Amino acid sequence: MKSIYIKLSFLLLLFVSSCDKALEEEPQNKLKPQTISDYVELLNYGYPTTKDYGTIVALDYYVEMMTDDQDIRYLNVDRGEYPLHPYTFEDTHEHSSMFNGYDQAWKNLYKAIYYANVVVENVDEADGNAAAIAYTKGEAMVLRAFSYFKLVNLYAAPYNENTASSDLGVPLKLDPTVQSESYTRQSVQEIYDQINADLEMGIKLMTENDQRVTSKFKLTPISANLLASRVALYQKRYQDVITYADRTIGLNNSLFDISNNTMEFAMTRWGYGQGIHYFNDVNDNVIFKYGSNEMYYYVHIPGALAISDDLIDLYEPGDLRLYYFTYIKGSLGRVYFKFRPHPNRLGEPIRGFRVEEAFLNRAEAYAFLDQPSKALEDLNTIRKTKFDASYNVNPDYYKYATLTYDTKDKVIQVVRDERRRELFGEFHRWYDLRRYGMPEINHVYDNQTYTLTENDPRYILQIPQIELDYNPLMQRNQR
Repeated sequence: MKSIYIKLSFLLLLFVSSCDKALEEEPQNKLKPQTISDYVELLNYGYPTTKDYGTIVALDYYVEMMTDDQDIRYLNVDRGEYPLHPYTFEDTHEHSSMFNGYDQAWKNLYKAIYYANVVVENVDEADGNAAAIAYTKGEAMVLRAFSYFKLVNLYAAPYNENTASSDLGVPLKLDPTVQSESYTRQSVQEIYDQINADLEMGIKLMTENDQRVTSKFKLTPISANLLASRVALYQKRYQDVITYADRTIGLNNSLFDISNNTMEFAMTRWGYGQGIHYFNDVNDNVIFKYGSNEMYYYVHIPGALAISDDLIDLYEPGDLRLYYFTYIKGSLGRVYFKFRPHPNRLGEPIRGFRVEEAFLNRAEAYAFLDQPSKALEDLNTIRKTKFDASYNVNPDYYKYATLTYDTKDKVIQVVRDERRRELFGEFHRWYDLRRYGMPEINHVYDNQTYTLTENDPRYILQIPQIELDYNPLMQRNQR
């Protein structure tokens, strides 16, 4: 079989600073996977997630600080000034006070792509069970699709069918060979074409050769279908959204049910440290987890980030989520509890895929296809598990009805509001705002208002400075 050389010099070439002296020299040891077990282990290193409870795999934490869900009422700059920089919409999200002093999402996601490329290119020649080989190849394709999907939605314009072929995307690298030339950016359309091709083939291979993987740190056919529904939603391919969401829900329709709690109990007894964390492994609705809890450093240590009054006001009487997801931290207001899992803090992933998203994706697709009854039915399925069942004498008080939401625009808006309530703090809102048309956002700090204007170019993050410095052909995003 082919010899496979995983050279750290490639990591330097694409996404690592030249000042990292440890990576400037050719490594003495080179990996040569032979069996399917070797490839499975190799692909594990490609997942952008913490490998132990003491490390941080920094990803896109800064985008959460730029949304309309955020408020800064107090900031101890001596303990952590970084949130102020993205919160005030500076021209770049990078600042010396962030983790390691530079953007690491670019590096970590391209690292995932590199390992995925190695597996896709070579796993067919591995020794081992044919079904396991095919499944692992499919898993690598889905991981590659996921990583490119994250990259193109961080550093490129949101998908627009009319401009995607000319909008700058990100560099597209599909083979693991080390090349000395600089990389340039392909179009947004080319990136999405590759994402969709990888998802289609990857899901097929994983489904037909399912290995019944139970780890929630690994992509599976269920989470792959949910990813595909999200990708289709971002491209406004609404029938495909429904198809992939149907598959997801058909494989797992579990929702996290807190409806047996009362509002009185929630408002008086819940607070710091209550309940089961929303991304706990015991929750059947959690189907994939990744990343780490870098937000803990910015939410709880400097006492910086609270949820906005606008978001708080969106929660309705009887809705338990406001009290389950947040707690009062003195003058700081309500802060995220989703970002404070116990007991691991920094080393616990706070990103992932939950079944609730499949219902929300499908509801939005139904809304845009002018099928309001189906859209509201999906919302009500979620809401039944999130509202105090005993709060009102009318057991259906939480339900939305077409009698009230009697136009397409009203249904679309209520779907978006429910999505915001359910998924806040899980790194959806920034990307949702981008695909909603990049509306104006106003943040206030120290009696000064900072504005991200409608269609502001800062809705597209700047390419990391390390990459711009190293690669002279890399095009900057406009400011």
